Amino acid sequence: MTAGATHGDGAPGPDPDELVGRADELAGLLRDLDAARAGRARAVLLAGEAGIGKSRLATALGRAAAGAGAQVVVGRCLDAGGAALPYLPFSEVLDALARAGTALRPVLHGLLPGAAEAPRPATGDGDSGRLQVFDAVAGAVRDAAATAPLLVVLEDLHWADRSTRELLAFLLARLGSQRLLVLGTYRSDDLHRRHPLRASLAELIRLPAVRRVELGPLTPDAVLALVRARAATGGVDEATLRRIAARSEGNAFYAEELVAAGSDGLPGGLADVLLTRLDRLGGPAREVLRVASLAERSIPHDLLRDASELSAAELEAGLREAVSHHLLVPDPAPGAESYAFRHALLREAVHDDLLPAERVRLHARLTALLAGRDDDPGVAAALARHALAAHDLPRALAASVRAAEEAHRRHGPAEMLAHAERALELWSAVEDPERLTGVSESALTREAAWAASASGDPERGIALGARAVRVADLGEDPHARAGARRHYAMRLLDSGARVDAAVAAATEAVELLAGGPPGTEPAWAHAVLARAHLNADHAEPAWSHARASLAVARAVHDTAPPAEGSAAYRDLSAVCADALITLAFCARMEGDPQAARDRLAGASSLAAASGNRVVELRTVWNRGVSFIEDGLLDAAADELAEGARRAAAYGLLWGGYGLEFRIAQVRVDVQRGEWDAAVRTAADVDPTLPLRVTGQLAVAGALVGVARGDLDGAEELLSVLATEPPVHDQAALLQGVVGAEAARWRGDAALAVVAIVTVSDHGVVGGIARVRRAR
Repeated sequence: MTAGATHGDGAPGPDPDELVGRADELAGLLRDLDAARAGRARAVLLAGEAGIGKSRLATALGRAAAGAGAQVVVGRCLDAGGAALPYLPFSEVLDALARAGTALRPVLHGLLPGAAEAPRPATGDGDSGRLQVFDAVAGAVRDAAATAPLLVVLEDLHWADRSTRELLAFLLARLGSQRLLVLGTYRSDDLHRRHPLRASLAELIRLPAVRRVELGPLTPDAVLALVRARAATGGVDEATLRRIAARSEGNAFYAEELVAAGSDGLPGGLADVLLTRLDRLGGPAREVLRVASLAERSIPHDLLRDASELSAAELEAGLREAVSHHLLVPDPAPGAESYAFRHALLREAVHDDLLPAERVRLHARLTALLAGRDDDPGVAAALARHALAAHDLPRALAASVRAAEEAHRRHGPAEMLAHAERALELWSAVEDPERLTGVSESALTREAAWAASASGDPERGIALGARAVRVADLGEDPHARAGARRHYAMRLLDSGARVDAAVAAATEAVELLAGGPPGTEPAWAHAVLARAHLNADHAEPAWSHARASLAVARAVHDTAPPAEGSAAYRDLSAVCADALITLAFCARMEGDPQAARDRLAGASSLAAASGNRVVELRTVWNRGVSFIEDGLLDAAADELAEGARRAAAYGLLWGGYGLEFRIAQVRVDVQRGEWDAAVRTAADVDPTLPLRVTGQLAVAGALVGVARGDLDGAEELLSVLATEPPVHDQAALLQGVVGAEAARWRGDAALAVVAIVTVSDHGVVGGIARVRRAR
C-alpha cells in the first residue's frame, strides 16, 4: 500500500525518482527500516534546505520499503499562513490506512478528508478529548503495523500546525516494539529563532528511538552527475553543465531548474521561488538584502551600514531578521564583521529584482564609499565592478587596472586576465586612459597575454600578444615596440607551436634596439631570441644570442650598475640566468655535461636572487631535463615534482611550465614503473580548460592505459584530439607513441608503422619520448 504526496522541495525532471549522490543517507534509512521490520520502532527527522533533496530521498525509501513488503503512507503539511487545518498530514495518513482496511475509531472519522465536521470526543473536557484523538491515531498506526511493517512519511513539518506537532510528539514518545518507521522532513532554512517547530525538535531528538539527519549539499561530482542525467537529451554542452553544477552549490532543485532553462542564467521560475522567501520580511530586512545583493560574495558590516542609510536600530533589526530566516550568514572567521547570502542564486534573484534606476543608484553609492579605501586588499576588484554598474567608466577603468596588478601579485593569472580584459574593453571609452591608469595600452595588452597563457589559454595569449604588437606599432617608441615583440615571442613559445614565428618576432625586437645603448631590454631581446632558436634546433644562433645577452648585461653592470636589491638589479639577474640556461643546454648538445651543470648552477643562483618566477621555473625544468637525459629518473621525478609544486604556488598550474612539469612527471613515472602515480597525475585536470590543453596530460596518462590493456580508451582519446592539429611537436610525438603502442597490441603492424613514421623525426631519449627543450 502506497499513498502519494506532493513533495514540498522536489523538482520535476526527466526521471524525478532518480536518486543521485545520497547512497550513504539512503543506506542509513534502510537500516532504520530493517530495525522497524524486526519490531524496533524508529523515527528519523530529516532536515535540509529547500530543494536539497529531502523529498526525493523519502521517495526512494518509500519505494524500497514497498518493495520489501511494507506499507507506505504519506502525509504532507501545507503553508496556510498561520491558519492551517489541524492534523492535516495525519488526515492523509489516516485516509490511506482506512482505504487499506485499518479500522478507525469513530473519534477519527471527522479527521478524514471531506468529513463534514471535526471529531467529537466522548467527553466535553478539551484535554481529555484531545487525548482520545491522540490515542486513537496511535492505535490506528499500531494496528496497521501489526498486519505489515509500516512506513509513515510526514512531509514539510516546518509548516505543521500546533495540533500536528503535539500529536507527532505523542506518537514518537510511545515508540516501542511496533514494526513502524516514521520519517519527518522539514526545511532547516525556514526555522528562524522563533519558529514554533524549534521547541518541538528540541524535545523530540532527546527521545531514544528518534534521530535527526541533516541533509547537506550534494558533492560536486554528484551534482554534476545529476545535471548530466537531466540534460541527457537537452543538447546542453559540457561547459555549461559544469557551470550549472557549480552555481547550484549542491542544491538538486536549483540544478534541475537551471538545466531545464538550458543555460546557467537564472530562470524566472526559480527566481520567483527564491524571492518568496522575502515575502514575510520587514522593511529594514528587505533593504539590508537589497544592498547586500550588490556584493558578489560578502559585504563588510560598515559598508552595509553606510550604503543602506538605515539607522543603527533599523540595521540591527534588519540583519537579525535576515540572519534568523537563514537568508544571510555572518562570516564565521574570528574578528570578521561581514555577511553573505546563504546561497549565491538567492543573491542573484534579489539583485535582478531591483529596478534599473535603483540598481544604478545603489552601485553608485557603493562606488563612492569604496573609492576611499581602494588600497585595501580586494577592494579594487569590487570598486571596478560597482563603478561599471554605475556607469562610472573612468573609475571602472582605473580600478580594473589596479585589480589586475593585485591579482598578478597574488599569483592569480585567471583573475588578472579578467580584470585586464575588462580594462582593455573600457580603454577607448575613456579620455586619456594612459594618464588615468599609468600604463600604456600595449603594456596592458601584453600583460593580459601573459595572464591568458599562464591560466591555460595559450591561443588567447598569442592573440593578445599579436594585438600588443599592433598597438605598439601605432605610435610608441622602439623600446615599447621591441618589448611587445619580445613578449609576443614568449607567448608563441608558451604554446609550443609556431617556433619560426617566435624567432621572427624576437629577431625584430633585437633589430629595433640595435645600435642603442646597453640596457636590460636589449639583453632580454637577445635572451628570448636565443630561446627561440634553441626550440627551433638552431644551436649556433642560440649560442650566439645567449652570449650576446650576457655581454649586454655585463655592459649595463659596468657602465650603470643598478643598486643591489633594486628592481633593475633583479631584472638584470633574471636575464643573465635565462641566458645561462640556454648556454647550459647548448653545452649539453655539444657533449659537455660538466659545463652544462656549471652553467645551470650559476643560473639557479641568479634566478633565486631575481624573483622572476618564469626564469626560476625554467631553471628547475632544465635540471629535471638533464636528469632525464642522464638516466637519473628518481632525481628527475623529485625535480619535476618540485617544479610542479612551485608552479602551483605561483598560480601557473595549467600554463607554460606548470603543464610541462606535470606531463613530464607522468612520462618519468611511466619509465620508473610508478604507473599508479602516473595515472593520478594524469587524471588531476581542470575540467573547465579546453581539451587541447588538458588532452596533452591525458595522452601522457594513456601510456599507462595502453600498457594495461585499455586500448579502446586510448584510441577514443586520440580520435577526439585528432579533430585539431597538435599544439606542438611533443604533443604530436606523444599521440604518435600512444597510437603506435595501441596498434601494436591490436596486432595491426601496418598501423603501428604509420604511427612510428609520423613521429620518427622527433627522436627518443632513454626510451621515453623526448621532453620539450628549454623554452
